[in-house]
Amino acid sequence: MCCNGAGGKGRAAVFAGTTEGRLIAEFAVREGIEGRMDFLVATEYGREILEGEGRLKIHEGRLDRDGMKEFFKETGITLVIDATHPYAAQVTENIRKACEALNIKYVRLLRPEEEREYSENLVFVKDTSEAADFVKMLGVKTLVTTGSKEIGLFGGWERTGEMIVARVLPSETSIKACLDAGIAPKNIIGMQGPFTLEMNLATLRQYGCGALVTKDTGSAGGFPDKTKCADEGFKVIVIRRPVFEAGVGVSEAEEIIKTHLHGKEEY
Repeated sequence: MCCNGAGGKGRAAVFAGTTEGRLIAEFAVREGIEGRMDFLVATEYGREILEGEGRLKIHEGRLDRDGMKEFFKETGITLVIDATHPYAAQVTENIRKACEALNIKYVRLLRPEEEREYSENLVFVKDTSEAADFVKMLGVKTLVTTGSKEIGLFGGWERTGEMIVARVLPSETSIKACLDAGIAPKNIIGMQGPFTLEMNLATLRQYGCGALVTKDTGSAGGFPDKTKCADEGFKVIVIRRPVFEAGVGVSEAEEIIKTHLHGKEEY
């Protein structure tokens, strides 16, 4: 795809809020190119993660497709790095379509999926709704570690208050979502991960849980240390990634940014 970034006059936008987004921010500061980059995050929490990396241009707030296009035009963006969460399928679609509409170079930064040997305690489901249905069928106290955005799917159950333990980001929005879902305050854990295997096992045992719900967030999201709980006798329910995506890793994305901003690309 063509773009107008030749001659060293390009500008890059990074949709961050993830571990990979923070790594790109660190890279930008090291290379001294943070002045030619914009970092977009959806929440105040995402901003806080990046603010410690240096004098970055951080833009907070959720944008729809039209909002993205307007931002790209106003700031002169010629390269977009999509480092959003692997499960943010709709956001990724909006970013990609906005780039296509403006003929902007788009790069998807992906964390690799983790391979895991089969275990009778490891269950794979297609989405959060199916995970919630499985938990209700299972009937054991369950630690849900998939975030607050869809925590409501685990609500509306007469036993939600006693059977669901939610581990979410320590933000007012996340806690409120859990309370609105009917989860008992004593069963809401506000903590920032990733978490070690020992921490996961300690939490499961402390709260008397027999199962855990997670997503394949890769090593950066602590996924391997969640699936290992299956080896310790806990049922682990894994929500599969929504779609197969092609993309690049952090180091390759860094090279693309550096080459693009130095105007050495050929189109």
